[in-house]
Amino acid sequence: MEKKKEPRWQREQKQRKKYKSRQVIGFVLFIIFIILLLGIGWRVYGDLKNSVWDGENRLNLVLNIKPISLVSFDPGSQTISFLTIPDGTYIEATGDYGPYRIEKIYSLGKLEGKGIEFLADSLETFFGLPIDGWIDAEGNWQERGGAKQLLLGLIGLGVKEKSLTNLSRWDLARLWLMVNRTRAHKIEAVDLGETTVAEEFNLPDGTQARKIENQRISRIISNLFTDYRFREEGLAIAIMNASDKPGLANKAANLVSNIGGRLVEVGDWPEKLENCLIKTTPSARKTYTSKKLVNVFDCHVEVGLEKESRWDLLIILAEENW
Repeated sequence: MEKKKEPRWQREQKQRKKYKSRQVIGFVLFIIFIILLLGIGWRVYGDLKNSVWDGENRLNLVLNIKPISLVSFDPGSQTISFLTIPDGTYIEATGDYGPYRIEKIYSLGKLEGKGIEFLADSLETFFGLPIDGWIDAEGNWQERGGAKQLLLGLIGLGVKEKSLTNLSRWDLARLWLMVNRTRAHKIEAVDLGETTVAEEFNLPDGTQARKIENQRISRIISNLFTDYRFREEGLAIAIMNASDKPGLANKAANLVSNIGGRLVEVGDWPEKLENCLIKTTPSARKTYTSKKLVNVFDCHVEVGLEKESRWDLLIILAEENW
């Protein structure tokens, strides 16, 4: 028996319904696509906004591994510097706590709700080295390959577990790509325990510990962590203390000297300031050195020095700086 042919109007009605259904499905898929695109865009924007590294400055990191290490990557020269600090090494903990074993400082910081930040602040102050970030990992990562593979592995860990680092995923992605391209002969690793800087001594309970000789460690820090672009510009830098805290300018001078700065004067400012300030000559305002110092000290910067000034940059420190 022949199937009865549908009237034309019914066929057209079904086609219109199919067309409308496809339109609705297409619209829903478009909305989903827009939502996903906005979500990805918002995430990328958040990573860029929270970035702590511009990809141009030398990046100094604390690695909370066993043993605790400092690592520095210089994008200009494509070099990596590692400094391993063995357990049992005593350094001054920040906040007037006095000397502590390096492996105990993280736990001390956790009592104040800081942890890795407290460790980073202590290392920055003791070694006179600007710390830009940290990766808080567990386990003896030193056994998982050489220095390069160690760093690549930790960067990957930071991407997976964002809470383990203050670097954004944008920072981590750029760092991974640059480190991965770094050649082996441009990687320098120093174990502080194998140098003459760390002197062993016995504690009252008979256990051995290490103390660090300050002048010698400054030479090692300078050799490993000098910012070559900073040094090559060779601008004359003065540092003044505008706070009530004695020795603030000298600590900052040690830091600036360690990364390659040319210091010409260190002293006290005649008046007290609430916020730090960096004054530059007109020609020094947009230099790499100026940008670096603003990044290190987080100060307001202004053109406030005459062209004929004996200083190219003047850093006036306030209580907030330490």
